[in-house]
Amino acid sequence: MADVELLDRYRQAARNSARKDKRVNIRISSQDLKLLEARALRDGIPCQTLMAGILHKYVHGALGER
Repeated sequence: MADVELLDRYRQAARNSARKDKRVNIRISSQDLKLLEARALRDGIPCQTLMAGILHKYVHGALGER
């Protein structure tokens, strides 16, 4: 999938998510956070937007097993 298509999918997922009216704090490994930040930078989106998009897709069944 082209980077532009992937970026559009993440942006759409972020737009489709419900109004962001709750704050969540999580603990993740520093290595996972570094990888998320690198992926967000590569995709040209903020890291929190990437994480919110991933969670949104997961709860709506759009992320499947590899």
